[in-house]
Order: sequence, then C-alpha cells, then structure tokens
Amino acid sequence: MGWCTVKMGEHPSFSDGVQWTVRGDGLHGMEHNDAAEGFEITGCENSSVVFYEHSDPNQRQQAHALTNGKYQIFNESKWINAHGPYVSHLSGISAVKIQSIPGESLKKGGRINATIEVPDGQGPRAQEFAGSTVDNWDNYLKPQQDGGLDKHCPGASWKKWKHAKSAGKPAQALCQWPITETNMASLAASNETHVKGAYNTIKSRVCNTIKNDHPNFKTGKGDEKCWDLVNTQEFMKDYCYKENRMADDSLCSDTSLGDSYVILAEEYCKEHQGAADKEFCKCYNVVNYETVCVNRGQSAGCPAAKEAYDKYVEFKIPQPNVWLPCGDACKGKVYRPPGNADGCKGTIAACIQNIEVGAAHDEINAACEINTGEGNELTGGSSSGSGDASGSGGSGGSGGSSSVPLSTTQTSDLEKTVAEMKKEKEEEEEEAKKTKKKLIIGGGGGGIVSSISFLMLIVIIIMALSKQGGGRRRR
Repeated sequence: MGWCTVKMGEHPSFSDGVQWTVRGDGLHGMEHNDAAEGFEITGCENSSVVFYEHSDPNQRQQAHALTNGKYQIFNESKWINAHGPYVSHLSGISAVKIQSIPGESLKKGGRINATIEVPDGQGPRAQEFAGSTVDNWDNYLKPQQDGGLDKHCPGASWKKWKHAKSAGKPAQALCQWPITETNMASLAASNETHVKGAYNTIKSRVCNTIKNDHPNFKTGKGDEKCWDLVNTQEFMKDYCYKENRMADDSLCSDTSLGDSYVILAEEYCKEHQGAADKEFCKCYNVVNYETVCVNRGQSAGCPAAKEAYDKYVEFKIPQPNVWLPCGDACKGKVYRPPGNADGCKGTIAACIQNIEVGAAHDEINAACEINTGEGNELTGGSSSGSGDASGSGGSGGSGGSSSVPLSTTQTSDLEKTVAEMKKEKEEEEEEAKKTKKKLIIGGGGGGIVSSISFLMLIVIIIMALSKQGGGRRRR
C-alpha cells in the first residue's frame, strides 16, 4: 500500500511560490506556515487527513478534513474551474494530521472497513456551509473525542472523519469493525438510513468471504445466516458435497435446500466420486439396482440387496428389483429418490415346502395356511410337513411362510406364474399315475408308496393385495 500523501502550495496550481509535501501517519507541522492556497491529496482512501490552524490540535481552532482530490481556498468560479473545489479559507493552517485505518482481514473474527457517507448537518462542513470551520473542531474534529461517529459507525473499533462536506462531496466517516455476530447486530439495529446502506454492503462482503467455512454466521438480522444470502445452487453443491455434509449437516437437508435437495442429492449419489460407498446413497443404489449394484456390488446397500434379489429370483417372483427398496435400505439418514416406496404398497405371501421323500411307505401331510383379513390384508399364516420314516429311507418336512411387499401392478404376472406351476403339477400327477405312484397332498390324510428317492419343492404362492398401490419402473 502506498503512502497517504498531501501536497500543498502557495498558489492553487502549484505554479508559483513555495510548495511542500508530507506523507505517512503522524502530526506534521507546516514547512511554510500560513502559506497553503492549494491542496492535492493522493493515496489517502484509507486514511483520515485533518488540517489544523495551530501546531497543537488540542486548542480550539479552525479545522478541516479532506480526502483524495485537488482543492483550493478561493471561492471564485475562475479558481474553482481551474484548480478544484473551494474548501474554506485554510491558508492559516499550521499542521496536518494523517491517521491510516488498519488493513482488513476478511474472516470470522477478522476486520472489515467501510466509508460511510453522512447526511448534511451531521458531520464537518466547509466554511461555505457553516459559519466557521471552528465549528468543525468543536463538534467533530477535536482530538480524543468521538466526534459524533458512534451514531454513524455503531460497534466500530476504529473510527475517524474522512471528509468534511464540500462542493460535490458529502461528509464521510471511515470506520473499522471486528467481524463478529455482536457487531453485525449493532449495525443491523441502527435506524439510520445511511448506516443501513453500509450494513448491507458489509453483510454482503462478509458472507461472500466466509460462506464456505462459516455459513451459519449470523448477519445480525434476526436468525438470518450467511447461508440464507448466498445459497445459490452452485454454492450449495460446493458446500454440501464436502466430507459427509449431505447426511450430517442440517444446511444440506431437504428442509434447508428445498427444491434443490432432490437435484443435488441425485447428482451427488450418481456422479460424485466416492458417494456410492456412503450410507447416505444406500437407498439410491438399491432403487437403481440394475445400474449401480449390478456393476458395483460392494456399494452401500448392494450386498444385502443382492441377497434379497437372488431369493426373489429363486422363488420366481416377477420383477424382483421392484421390491428391493422396501426393507432397511431406505431407512435412516439416506437420500430417498422420489417413488422409492411405490412398489411397497401391496403384499405377496409365499408358502414354501421342502419335502424329501425316501424309499418309504409313509403318509405325508403338507399343509399351508395363509390368512387374509379385510381388504386382502395379510394377517397371519403357517405351513407344516410331517412324515414317519421306515425302511432304508425316510421322509421329513420343513417349511415356513414368508411375505414380501408386492406392487399391485404385478397381479397379472403372478397369476401367470401360478397358472404355469399348476399346469406343471397336473403333468407331474399324470406322470405319477402312469408309473403307478400315488401322491396325495392336502390338509387331510393320504399316502405315498414309493421306492425311489427324490427331492420335491412345492411352492404355493397366494397373493394378498391392498386396494391401493401402484407400480414403478426403474432404470
């Protein structure tokens, strides 16, 4: 940063008489006392430059504050047009005090600076607007005094007057605040219009700087946070895709993200590197079983889904991937794609009997009971098999009933499966008659005479469907 530099001359255009320059912070005595008619100030945008009538600024005197620009002391158009605006008759000055504001550090707990334009009548003014520039010293430019700045810079840790009102420029205050929620609240609480304008600028600068590390930083306006000001979809994606924020950070929840949640979560699970292995994407993986789990079997939720899928296939249940999301895959802190539960509104009940028949003359009972209530709701069920072993072989039965969710749109497919199984059963019975083997299956008595060992799997599938429900297709 360059020096704040003040050049003064005995002639407004610095073309005649003496001239001299001062720069940098401090109280500078005039090299040529009472000789300044023109002023040129450069590099002082972050400084307060105050001119005093005497070398000791603590005694009552004329005083003036100027910022960057050219100024002169003659209030005539020929001088103003040629050499800059009139800034009071300050040829009697003996000292100039330069004070520079500390640099900014835009982070939480850091510092932020602002220049605030102050309404006329609430700050120092040039002599053309006031009876005397002594009033400036009395009310605003007296050393070691607040100078009315607390009203314009509430909560500021550093505050100085930067410019007295002159032709074309309002009075200006230069202030600095530590970046804390308390100071933001002090600024936000001001009822002054010009302070509210400065507050909005400060809030925007602060939040755009710290949003990635501190999106929960309160702006001082109620419960408003930086997140609420800068939550563009691009920013939300940049923030929420880090670490495990999609699952753990409340700012990345569906409540916080609103309509953007589904868009961001879908893209995260589908494309973000490593996301498929996170618990958050478990439901997405299972819903998209054919594109995710088939190709990446160890992704979150996929091993359990594969096990369930294989059982559905074994039991010849149509479209097995439709029911995979109906278990634990879509519970907990996970992204649930729209329609993930559409296939879970019906029920399929399956009774499976495994009966091994040895070389025996036994009576075998195989029974399957599935109870449905009102509206075909599954209320209970049981299955059993029994047999008495004799001879070299034996017979035994084991079975159970189980139910898995079923979409009502699968009715026709399941009916076809049952019809095919019924046809196969009739063909087997016909073949048994031809070979003089007799098989009796039911809830009552019967007998089997056989000397040939074989394993028979009887699958009786009874469908109990709710009146509601709908299917869905998955990619």
